Amino acid sequence: MRSSLRTISVPAICVLVAVGSGSCSSSSGDSSSTPPPGGDGSTPPAPDPSATQAPPGSTSPPDTKAYEPLFVGRFDTTDPAGPKASWPGTRVLARFDGTTVSVKLKEHAETWMDGAPSYWEYTIDKGPWKAVAMIADETPHDFVLASNLPPGPHEVEIYKRSETQTGITQFLGFDFHGGKSLPPPPRQARKIEVMGDSFATGFGDENIDSPGTDCPGADWGGVWQNFRKSWGAVLGTTFDAEVHGVVYSGKGLLNNVWPTDDDPLSKYYPRADPNPEIAASAPLFDLKSWIPDVIVMTQGSCDDGSETFRTAYRDFIIDRLRARGPNTHIFMGIVSAGNREAVADVAKSIIAERAALGDHNMHLFDVKLFTWEEVTACNGHGTPAWHQRVAGELAAQIRAEVGWQ
Repeated sequence: MRSSLRTISVPAICVLVAVGSGSCSSSSGDSSSTPPPGGDGSTPPAPDPSATQAPPGSTSPPDTKAYEPLFVGRFDTTDPAGPKASWPGTRVLARFDGTTVSVKLKEHAETWMDGAPSYWEYTIDKGPWKAVAMIADETPHDFVLASNLPPGPHEVEIYKRSETQTGITQFLGFDFHGGKSLPPPPRQARKIEVMGDSFATGFGDENIDSPGTDCPGADWGGVWQNFRKSWGAVLGTTFDAEVHGVVYSGKGLLNNVWPTDDDPLSKYYPRADPNPEIAASAPLFDLKSWIPDVIVMTQGSCDDGSETFRTAYRDFIIDRLRARGPNTHIFMGIVSAGNREAVADVAKSIIAERAALGDHNMHLFDVKLFTWEEVTACNGHGTPAWHQRVAGELAAQIRAEVGWQ
């Protein structure tokens, strides 16, 4: 449902953490600032025994370092002003010592994006999630996220819950209003990549009771989407893992729902920004910079079961996904209704082919088909309860095959 949260624009008082040319790695990809010693799981360096200690009673200078946030997901980092978030589930996390925090964001929406603008959610100190709608006018806006917090350290996270086709958001920095930035939270060690169409995006999850599942306005509008409630995001919470949602409604591996749409997964998979308007010049994500431990590939419902599809599916799994992560566990299957048999057949052949070569990290999954009570979200999509159920079935197999608890 639409949040009652007001969008508040405030003047920037003192931007301690702004994203500039050094905020992310060059070109594109999931990037973050250099973590503090040991923040990436490594052993902090031993103290230098030759360092001179401050004399008793002396005062250390205040820590004025501006720590950059932690970025999770695929970002386009080609603009030095700040990274752009297109994919749902992209996140920005920071810690600070202060009582107030706001964020500066700029929204871009193509003329055909009738589901715009993007919707984000945010949480303070891992508290309740609150929604905020972007303003698609190509102008930076300041959004107050919290004020009058108790003095001391706090954590803030913003989360893009809607898809690319509802808007693209540029992150321009947190403002702690006189407070100071602290080292960001540590990166999660486990990594999951999710691929799929609208049954993987959280399509319509914010409205599950519209008559005939026809939600007001565009059924695919950002106001109704919430990837955070999708089965892929739930898997991330279940296993304390970073999740990259390479998901896009109406898209197949080779074919898409709309006949005039010729930009399927096989083309947009390597992009940091899948906006089809810039397909020919889109920045690429550095696939080697982030190797998933687990991939859940659910694409195929929009495709046919032809031999052309089967060949392309096999090549995508082996030549692209396995080549990227030699030890990645790849789970193949369909979570909705279409093309289940064809995907299962080709997955079984891939599993047998790779097992003969000693690769036992290919898996077929078969979640139960939805009941009609589970698909009352906009335009007949899965409800949050359906996503939870699917995540539970997938998690059980991941535990068995990967050994995660």
